[in-house]
Amino acid sequence: MHVIPQSWSHLHILVSVFPSFGLVFVLGFYIAGFRADNDGIRRTCLVLFGMLALLSVPTYLSGDGAMAVLSKAPQLSKEMMKTHYGWGIAALLALVMTGIVALVELWRSHRARRASGDPFHLVSGLAIIALGLTALTGEQGLEIHHRELQSTIVIPDVSTSAVWPHVHLILNHVPTTGFVFALIFYVIALVANNDAMKRGSLILFVICSIVGVPTYVTGTAAMWALTQPPIPEISKAVINAHRDMALWTLFGLGFTGAAAWIELWRYRHFGRFSKLSLALILLFAAVTLGIMTETGHRGGQINHPEIRLAGEILPTDAAAGISAAVEPFMKEMIWFIPWQIVHFLGYCLIFGAVFAVGLRVLGFWKSVSFAAVHRLLALGFLGVLMNVFSGMLMMLSDSYRYVVTDTMFAPKMALIPIGAAAVLYFSVSERLWNVKAGEDAPAAAKWVAAVALLAWAGVIVCGRLLPYL
Repeated sequence: MHVIPQSWSHLHILVSVFPSFGLVFVLGFYIAGFRADNDGIRRTCLVLFGMLALLSVPTYLSGDGAMAVLSKAPQLSKEMMKTHYGWGIAALLALVMTGIVALVELWRSHRARRASGDPFHLVSGLAIIALGLTALTGEQGLEIHHRELQSTIVIPDVSTSAVWPHVHLILNHVPTTGFVFALIFYVIALVANNDAMKRGSLILFVICSIVGVPTYVTGTAAMWALTQPPIPEISKAVINAHRDMALWTLFGLGFTGAAAWIELWRYRHFGRFSKLSLALILLFAAVTLGIMTETGHRGGQINHPEIRLAGEILPTDAAAGISAAVEPFMKEMIWFIPWQIVHFLGYCLIFGAVFAVGLRVLGFWKSVSFAAVHRLLALGFLGVLMNVFSGMLMMLSDSYRYVVTDTMFAPKMALIPIGAAAVLYFSVSERLWNVKAGEDAPAAAKWVAAVALLAWAGVIVCGRLLPYL
């Protein structure tokens, strides 16, 4: 199993991503727990802060062991490793301090039979410091092995900017690590029957699914950065194996995020969760996490030969795989045009639904309540599903042109998560949901509605300009 480390380097790659990205998710839940005055969420977060602090032990030991092995590799910079090691010690100390303070507060609140609000700023402040240090340490760690991040020479029409693999290396940890913590919160919520924690977990599933889209796209761009011009140590066949699993991951994220959003939408209208839907989401999330584990392992094999097993057989045929097989079909108009039609129809559904809901939030159609127009978001959600799958297939027709040479594609991919997150706000905001007929929406909701409208309009404009710019 790929989750069982086979070396110090393998263990370090597996555990080192959790302190930084785990702090983001736990800190987000911790703040949400205080805002909602939910004792269950706060206690769970304090426990998780303690667990993240415990991870400092295997992170340090594995990092020390990995340095001993990698220091013998002549192609790796010893100076970079020393700098990474020094900042890593500072980050782990800050993480340990955060965990100790969190566990002390958990013990105090247990004795007092309630959570105290006094150390909130102390715990969150230490967590933010630890987050900053771990992010800096992780950034330095990436540059040790990834030669494509160190290159400053760009050859027109031959090489691809190092920005793409850099962004991909950061983004790909959000869905994977996020799913782990979402599952932890979700299982605890189901056991404790805590509706607030259930909603928070479902929101996190949706967020991870949203981030999955730019993660996949930047991964395709990173493939070109690693292969054009080619790097001798990088195998295109290994990249294709990773890319195939990434496509399955995208589908898994889509199904899990879709099921989670539908349940959030249902909860708004019925005021309760469906046990069958919650069980289905748990199944989707578990399967998707397993697929992501395999995807991450195959991705690690691209730049980390030290985690490969002696008897492990790696792919050698660069033309093999699902992605390579689909690409020739998508280049044909008979396959491309139908999916393009589906893509355009999806945008009509998305913008139509967002436009109607956005206008109500901005003060138009005040004769109806927000709950009434909220039903229209289901159509927009259907459009999102249509566009994610059709868009990924269309990109396979000429991925180099889309992700590298078309100047409008990067803004389009940046605007999609912004627009999707703004629409997610419409389904989770308590104040907005309670807006009755004749009432004005809160000022913050109006700003979000404006962002949603501008973002999706920008997506359509950028998409339309792809053939011209």
